[in-house]
Amino acid sequence: MISLRHLHAVTKECKCSKRLLQDLYRRGGHDAHGARFGRVFAFPCSGPLGCLAGARRFYVDSIDRTVSVQTLTDPMEVLAFMDRHNDANTRTFEASLRSLGRLSVGEHYKAVVEDNRFHAILSTLASRLEDCDATMLSKISDATARFRSSTPELADLAQRLAEVARQREDTFSPRNLANVAMALSMRGVRDVPTVEFIRNEALKLMDDLEPAHCIMLLEAFRRWGVFDRQLVDLLVERMSDEVDRFTTRDLVDALAVISRLGLARGFLLRRLCGLAFENLRQFSARELAKMCYSLARLRFLAQSNVDDLVEAMRPEMERLVGSQISEFLFALAMVNARHQLDTARILAAQYVDSIGGIPKMSGGSLIDYAWSLVALDLVREFENDFSEALKETFTRNPPQNRTPLLKLFDVICALELEYKDLNIPVASSWKAACDDADRYEMDRLESSRLHNEVMMRFDQLRGSSNGVRWKLQMQRNSSCGPYRVDMLDQETKLAVDLEIVSWPTARHVKHRLLEAQGYRMVNLQYWDWRRARTEEDQNLFLEREVTRVLESNPLPASEKLIE
Repeated sequence: MISLRHLHAVTKECKCSKRLLQDLYRRGGHDAHGARFGRVFAFPCSGPLGCLAGARRFYVDSIDRTVSVQTLTDPMEVLAFMDRHNDANTRTFEASLRSLGRLSVGEHYKAVVEDNRFHAILSTLASRLEDCDATMLSKISDATARFRSSTPELADLAQRLAEVARQREDTFSPRNLANVAMALSMRGVRDVPTVEFIRNEALKLMDDLEPAHCIMLLEAFRRWGVFDRQLVDLLVERMSDEVDRFTTRDLVDALAVISRLGLARGFLLRRLCGLAFENLRQFSARELAKMCYSLARLRFLAQSNVDDLVEAMRPEMERLVGSQISEFLFALAMVNARHQLDTARILAAQYVDSIGGIPKMSGGSLIDYAWSLVALDLVREFENDFSEALKETFTRNPPQNRTPLLKLFDVICALELEYKDLNIPVASSWKAACDDADRYEMDRLESSRLHNEVMMRFDQLRGSSNGVRWKLQMQRNSSCGPYRVDMLDQETKLAVDLEIVSWPTARHVKHRLLEAQGYRMVNLQYWDWRRARTEEDQNLFLEREVTRVLESNPLPASEKLIE
């Protein structure tokens, strides 16, 4: 038997490079001298040269096993390999887990996660976590995140990772911390001590975070359902300071997480958009579609921007498939880009021709597709595809996520008011889920700061239209046909909605349906309202928007006269 310290002395005596030792121990999760863990390796040796030869054989064998795992293309082969080499080092086990996450798709996924050999890999890794440094913990965490969904065994490993990680205060690099946070959030580990540990470590490392690290931390806290204003503000500030270091992937991912969080941070968005539109040719069609989707959700996409994006995407547009198509189509619909209807028609046809067709699409993608057809008035041109998409959706269970339910609520209302003749049955479970989602979100927004600002301005607002002087008595969160609106004056049937970045769909579909019911709809754009800095500016803006609607749909002389 030979200790690590003895092996170091032997290497020095033989005048060999210390790099061999450093590589050997680093790959096994140890320091260069073995002082931290005190592990002992058994090598057949007689004298210094025999010991060194044993160390070299161990090093080469470890590397060979890791490389072998990484080159396998069948997940069952990976399981068989690790079953034969259950004495491999931690690096090899981590590589096997990473390979399994990459290869376990389709029909292989269930077979892998239910295999006892897979459970043995997870159990071995869990038993070795105490001996891993921060870098290896980060790699193992990242490997667990490669699986598309959690299993009890993966969740147990992730929970054990969280417990060990909390003992490594001040040892994580920015990259390692971001990897651990993202992986744990994906595997559903959200206990308070873990979230608090990640938060505190992030605050310590704030000045060293790169854009990609900030993005991953924002996404992790979003998945945890934790909105820490101090942390978010600091991360956004850091991203603003480092905007010149953004890669194309960083930019696309940043816009995606900002849109999912509904962060209305105009300064950062302007800088990111400026950087993006100056370099559109550097993005792939897939990245452009994702970026367009995010900007549309943030209400930060003008129709002129859409034209630039379509032009940049055109050479590779035919390569888009599935959700990439539905996202870009949804973005066109969000900005009501009627001048790009020919492009929308191409995308709608391309969507159903994707590999697997409508039955293989995700639920969110199908809902985006259906909402887009309604918003762009393309339902009649694609009746069969529209019906098939909704019927496929209603065969599945409603999600817990309210975002797709709010989108589908618009579609269901359109079915009831505009497309009754299609006779598409709406599953009662979906109808109830969509109604609940709309009611919950409208109730939640009723007391928001923005809604309070607008209501205070309405309390003082009065004006005239076509010679008729008016003053409105607005009621919050009022029923209006099949919908609820942010504010409604019952006597004049004038309804107001705020176009906020956190609402998943643009209001023009809702307003088109309600205007057909006789309501006078006012749509207040969030960014326009924010540009009105003073109360006087807000009053002028609000009066102008209300007057514009009333002049296009005038009040009878008997309505809302001011005595």
